[in-house]
Amino acid sequence: MSEKSRFSALIAVISVITLYRFLVLYSSNIDLYMDEAYYWGWSRSFDLGYYSKPPMIAWVIALFTSVCGDSEICVKLPALIFYPITTLIIYFIAKELFDEKIAFWSGAVFITLPAVSLSSMIISTDVVLLLFWSLTLLLFIKALKTNKDIYWITAGFSAGFGLLSKYTMIIFVISVFLYIIFSKENRKFLKNPKLYMTMILAALVYMPNLIWNYRHHFVSFLHTKEISEIDRDLFHFDKMFEFLGAQFGVFGPIFFAVLLFLIFKPFIKDDRFRLLYSFTLPFLGIITLQSFLSRAFANWAAPTYIAATILVAAYLIYKNRVSVLKVGIAVNIVLALVVYHYHALANILNIELTSKNDPYKRVLGWSKLANEVSKVLNEYPKAKLLTDDREIMAQLIYYIKPHPFDAGFWNPHRKLRNHYDLTIDLNGYRGEDFIFVTKRSSIPDVISRFEESKKIGTIKIRLYKDYVRVYHIFYLQGFKGY
Repeated sequence: MSEKSRFSALIAVISVITLYRFLVLYSSNIDLYMDEAYYWGWSRSFDLGYYSKPPMIAWVIALFTSVCGDSEICVKLPALIFYPITTLIIYFIAKELFDEKIAFWSGAVFITLPAVSLSSMIISTDVVLLLFWSLTLLLFIKALKTNKDIYWITAGFSAGFGLLSKYTMIIFVISVFLYIIFSKENRKFLKNPKLYMTMILAALVYMPNLIWNYRHHFVSFLHTKEISEIDRDLFHFDKMFEFLGAQFGVFGPIFFAVLLFLIFKPFIKDDRFRLLYSFTLPFLGIITLQSFLSRAFANWAAPTYIAATILVAAYLIYKNRVSVLKVGIAVNIVLALVVYHYHALANILNIELTSKNDPYKRVLGWSKLANEVSKVLNEYPKAKLLTDDREIMAQLIYYIKPHPFDAGFWNPHRKLRNHYDLTIDLNGYRGEDFIFVTKRSSIPDVISRFEESKKIGTIKIRLYKDYVRVYHIFYLQGFKGY
């Protein structure tokens, strides 16, 4: 195949897969994932930072929904668009380092990774991080090759945008220095002021979020520390092996097996492979260590697979193992199809869905709950929405869409546990009436802070024969303050 035909073939592969994913998403009968609704809520109010993440995810959602509306598919649309762009960037990275053949297969592998297949249906911080991580890597490689100011400057902006997407972008700097130190050809850049100016530029781009954190007692950093559980019991071999096992599902069983082989038996043919190892091992190693010390979710190591995809593809092609690439891609596609059509397959195989075997459990039933709560709110037009649960709050705000954040969040002890604690002061609603939606059947602590109260109903959302979500609805009048 010629260079042009390989690129055209990759464009065709990306287009077909993306169109298929769009159709699956369009025809699916699922609600937003809690984090998606949470981020959508952030996007309604522009800010330089939010409780648990830097602001890029909210900015992206705000941009896309301002164009096509607030439907579920519009909220998720950035993922469907950004992953094809990331795939093309990976193609150009591989082409810059190797040739069109490795570039084609690198792109084909990445767009079909199980993690990408799943994440393409969900808007998350990883979607944006991977875009800027890959773009920064491409610009960094070009900067090393040419030393042109344009590449150093754009790399700085891209890295800054990466930091505004997710704080783990900082690991990119570790990879940069590891590579330059161990690369005889590029060690000279340790003395190149352009490298450090690029880092300063990235820091300046990120600076607004740092200032926001300073003004909010570094709440995002504290949350990051909290979810890492690094201050709790340490050393967990079981969690480390669980994390590593999950990577077979993230990268695909065949490709992660090849990657493990390449880690334990390095294939460093030349400086290009040294670069790929430098941008693969640090991230995977740091998150694996994190999983051993406390815990780590499977997706936390996602940027690993930008360089790892090219590393695995290049190795297999150098070893004339294109058949392994084809089988690995085929396996990953099958895994994606199983996830995409899980309910249909369960029906065909006559498998009864339960709360224990349905991976879609957390994205079902929210629009139904919102519909029932809306009926109650219509009966009490002067009452505002109130809840004590972040998941309920995020989903009801999205599906009911009250006047922007004209809803309360119960937080009598003034603890900072989520974005609502940070942005909503219920004391500003003294004298107001509320419809309180909660999982608790008894709320004496809440009732004591109101002039009058009564329970007006219970909403049951049955998802399976063995699983019913139960919500209790109270009408609370005359809030007296905490």
